[in-house]
Amino acid sequence: MSLPRRHLAILGLFLFLTLALTWPLPLHLGDAIPGDAFDGWQNYWNLWWVKTAVLDQHTHPYFTDALYHPSGVSLWFQTINIFNGLTSLPVQLAGNLFWAYNAVVLFSFALAGYGATLLAALALHRAGARSGPALWSGAVLAGVIYAFSPFHFAHLLGHMQVFSLEFIPFYALYLLLALPPGDPAFHPRKALMAGLFLTLAALCDWYFGLYLGLFTVVYALWLLLRRRFRRAHLAALAVIGGLTLIVTGPLLAPMVLESIRYDFMKPPPGQIVELSADALSFLIPSLQHPLWGDLAASLRANLSASPSENTLYLGLIPLLLAAYALFKRQLRLGFWAVAAVVFAIFALGPVLHLAGRNTGVPLPYALLLRLPFVEIARTVARYDLLVMLALGMLASGGLYLLASAHRWRWLPPLVLALVLFEFAPLPYPISPPDTPAWYQTLAAEPGSGAVLNLPMNWDRPGYLLYQTVHAKPLTAGYISRNDPRTYPPRIPVISNFRHLGPDINAVPAASHAPTIFEFMDIDWVVVDRYKMPGGATREHTDALVQDIFAGRTPIFEDDRLTVYETWEPDARLPFIEIGYDWGPLQPGPQRQALDSATLIIHSPDGSPQTLIITPAAGNAIPFRLEDENGRVIGKSGGDTLTISLDLRPGPNRFILRSDRPGLNIQRLGIGH
Repeated sequence: MSLPRRHLAILGLFLFLTLALTWPLPLHLGDAIPGDAFDGWQNYWNLWWVKTAVLDQHTHPYFTDALYHPSGVSLWFQTINIFNGLTSLPVQLAGNLFWAYNAVVLFSFALAGYGATLLAALALHRAGARSGPALWSGAVLAGVIYAFSPFHFAHLLGHMQVFSLEFIPFYALYLLLALPPGDPAFHPRKALMAGLFLTLAALCDWYFGLYLGLFTVVYALWLLLRRRFRRAHLAALAVIGGLTLIVTGPLLAPMVLESIRYDFMKPPPGQIVELSADALSFLIPSLQHPLWGDLAASLRANLSASPSENTLYLGLIPLLLAAYALFKRQLRLGFWAVAAVVFAIFALGPVLHLAGRNTGVPLPYALLLRLPFVEIARTVARYDLLVMLALGMLASGGLYLLASAHRWRWLPPLVLALVLFEFAPLPYPISPPDTPAWYQTLAAEPGSGAVLNLPMNWDRPGYLLYQTVHAKPLTAGYISRNDPRTYPPRIPVISNFRHLGPDINAVPAASHAPTIFEFMDIDWVVVDRYKMPGGATREHTDALVQDIFAGRTPIFEDDRLTVYETWEPDARLPFIEIGYDWGPLQPGPQRQALDSATLIIHSPDGSPQTLIITPAAGNAIPFRLEDENGRVIGKSGGDTLTISLDLRPGPNRFILRSDRPGLNIQRLGIGH
C-alpha cells in the first residue's frame, strides 16, 4: 500500500471506529451531544459564545456581559478551548451548534488515533523494529489505546477541553524528531512543528501545556542521563518554547496578572487531593462498559473523585502486551516505560489514595505544587492521558514482537478487537436539549435586560443551553471558577436566592426587589420547577418568589416554568453591596471582616442615611469605618456602630478595618 493511501486508510479507520464506539451519536449529530447533560452544555455554550463575541460583537471572547449581567465576568479561567471555538465557526454557520459540537468530537477522536499511530510508528522504528505490516499493526494498536481509552470516553461526557487531546501525540512526535538522541544537528523545521502542536494543544486546554511541558522535561532528562543530549537540542527547545510563548503570550499574560491580583482561580484546600487518582482506579474498568459496568460502579463507589475524573482504567490486554515488550527486551522502549510510571505517579497527586482511603503518604506531586501556577490545575488525575499515550507505545511493541515472531495474520485484528471490546462504552449516553419552548418566545422579545433563572443557589449549566436560544444576558451563569467579583453573592435579594437565606446586608425583599431588579437590569424572572429539588432549595425559593411577586400575574406559566416580568419601582430605595474582600457567609448570618472589608452604599438620590454596623455576639474587637479617601468617619470599641452619613447619588464606597483579626459582623443596615 502506498504511503498516502496508508495514511488515508488509518484516518478512515479511526473515523469509523469513533462513529461505532459513540453509537447512537451518529444518529443525532444535528440534534444532541454526547454526555450526561451537565458540563457538556457549558462547552456547547463556549462554542456559541466564541461565535457571538467574534462575529456578532467583534470583540475577544475572554470577557462576557452575557453572564453575571450587568457587571459581566472574566473568562480567562473558563474552559473556553478557543481552538475549537474558532475552527468550528464554519460548521456553526453552515449547520447549527450540535453539528459544530459533534464535529469537534469526531475530529478529536479520529485525529488522536491517527497522531498516536504515527508516534508509535516512529517509536517502534527507533526502538529497533523493522518496517512492515507488524510495525504498522502495533502502531494502530497504540492509536486505539490512546484514542479510545476509558479516560477519553469518560471526559467525552462533557469536558470538551479534555477530550480534545488530539494534538498531544503530534507534539510528542515532533519533539522526538526535533531532539533525536545523540544527533548534533539542529532541526529547525521539526522544532517549529513541535512548537505549533504544543500551541494548538494549549489552545484546547491550558492543562495540556503544563502536561507537555513536564513531558518535555522528562524526555530531556532521559537524553541527558543517557548522555544523548546535545547543544542543538537546547536550540530546538528554545524554538519550541519561544514559538509557543509568542502565540499564547497575549492570552497567558492576562491570566498571570489576574492570578497575581486574585486567588479565586486557585482550588480550595483539599480539592487537589480530592481530584487526584486513586491507585486502584488504574485497574478498575469503566462503569460505561455494557457487561461489567455495574461491577465497576460498585468497585469505584468509595473513590473520592467523580467517575469522569477517576476513570483511568489501563486495560488488561494493553498491560499484558506492555509487560511482554519490556520482558523480551528486544525493543528499546525504556523511555516510554519511565514516562508511564512518572505520569501515573503525578496522576496520584500529592498524597497516596488507596481504595478510597487517604493514606497520608506524600508523593512527588507535592513538590510540583510549590511551582508557580501549578496549583491552578486542580484536576490532577488527568495526567492519565499521558499514561495512556505511553502505555500505547509499550503495547504496540508487544504486539509487534508477537506478530513478527508468529506471523499469524489473524493476531493483530484479534488483539485490536479485544482492546476495543475491553474499552467499549456502548451504548454511549447522549443528551438532547431540554429547552422549554417559552425561550423561543423570549428570543423574539425586544428587551435587552437580563434573565434571572431560579433556582440559583448554584449555577446550572442548562441555563447556558437556554441562553443559546434566547440570547438574553443572564444574572448568573455556570463558569469554571467562581469569581467573587460578581454581583449575585453580594447584592441583597439576589444573594437571598443565592445563599438560600439572608446575608448581613439583607433588606425586606418585597419592598426592595424592584430597586434591585432595576439595578441588576433584570427584566424576567424564570422559576424552573424541573431544576428545583425538594427540601430547602424549593421551600426557600418558592417563599421568596411569593413574597416578591404577591398579587402579580405571571406572563407565562405551565407545568414546568413560571415567568414574571419585573416592573419599575415606585420609589428607589438605598441598599448595601458587600465587597468581595469579606470572608464567606457563615450561619447567623455573619461574615468576617478581613484586613479590610469594603461596603458600598447605593443611594438613588444622595439623601443622608444612618449606617448601623452590628458585630456578632462575643466579638469585642475594635473597628473603624473609613471613607474611600481613607478618612476615619466612625469608630467602635467592639459594640454596634451607628453613624450618620452624607451620601452622593450612586455608589458610595466605605472600608471597614479592625485592629486585630477575627472581627465578625452580623448586620449591615441603613435607614434615614
